[in-house]
Amino acid sequence: MSIEEYRQEILSVLLNVKNTKGEPRFDEASAKELLRQLSDEELEEGMLFNTPEDVAEVLSEVGKL
Repeated sequence: MSIEEYRQEILSVLLNVKNTKGEPRFDEASAKELLRQLSDEELEEGMLFNTPEDVAEVLSEVGKL
């Protein structure tokens, strides 16, 4: 999987995160902004150990702050 494919999968997961009311938690712009916090190099390192779902979960927690 390429970095771009990995990044796209993380974005897809973020866009499917729901709040307690069952509504999308992030719009596309917010999700992309969260994902921009990670460089390609950081994602490449993490690809060996983290699924896109793992990364999206961590970014979701950061997005709550």
